[in-house]
Order: sequence, then structure tokens, then C-alpha cells
Amino acid sequence: MNEEQLFKQISLVRQATLKQLESVTEAQADEQPEGFRNTIRWNIGHIYVVQNSLLAKFGGKPVATPSRYIELFAPGTKPADWEGDIPSLDELKQELEEQPLKLKEVLSGQLDDEAAQPFLSLPTVGEILNFTIYHEGVHTGTVKALKDKAAK
Repeated sequence: MNEEQLFKQISLVRQATLKQLESVTEAQADEQPEGFRNTIRWNIGHIYVVQNSLLAKFGGKPVATPSRYIELFAPGTKPADWEGDIPSLDELKQELEEQPLKLKEVLSGQLDDEAAQPFLSLPTVGEILNFTIYHEGVHTGTVKALKDKAAK
């Protein structure tokens, strides 16, 4: 897969994620039904944080993430532990909408670069970026399941 195809795929997956959020309210974003470890708000913040963090930490690329987002949405965090200001649903949607273009601006021409440190034995920046598509799909599926559960 060439660079342009990978960025196109990232945008396609992101549009599917954003489509799942179209009818979600602030209240629904924070519902945590029995059997679920997190909420819609956590899952979408997590998608954003993990994509940036993997490329910064393992890829060694200058992809910035607000420290507050990392405190809230990094692996191992959960809404039950949140205190203080929490990003609104609109704020998170905007970050998700802008992220693919920002990543393209930062990473263009560098996808074949060797990663600063391999992630899951993925040796290049592009392979790490490609993994984030899978990761997003998993969490978008969880968002859909949370929405379906709330609709019942």
C-alpha cells in the first residue's frame, strides 16, 4: 500500500467513526452499561490519543497530544477515575476530524522511516500508522455496541 492509499484509508475509517457519533448526545457519550469497561466519550478520546501517542513514542515523530487527553484516555484509564474538566463531545469530534490531515502533514514522505522503537514488531512509521486503523476499528465497534445497548 502506498502512502496516498494509506492516508486515504485512514480518512475513510475516520469518517466511519465520526458517522457513529452523529446522533450521540453528551449524556449518551457518558453512559456505561453493565458489561462495558468504558463509555463512548472514552473510546473516541482513546482513538485520538493512541493514534498520536504510538506515532510519537514508537515512531519518533513530532505528533503532539494534549497532556490532559493522555491523562483521560490513555490505555488503562477509565471514566470512573476522571476529575476536573473533560472534553466535550464536540471538542473530541473536532480533534478526530482534524487528526488525519494533521498526521498527513507531519508524516508525509516519512512512512518508510525506521521507527524509533518497534511497536508489536512493526519496524516502520507506516506500519505503526497502519496498525492504528485496526485499533480504531476495534474501538468504533465498541462505540456502535454502546449505542445499540443505549437504544434498547
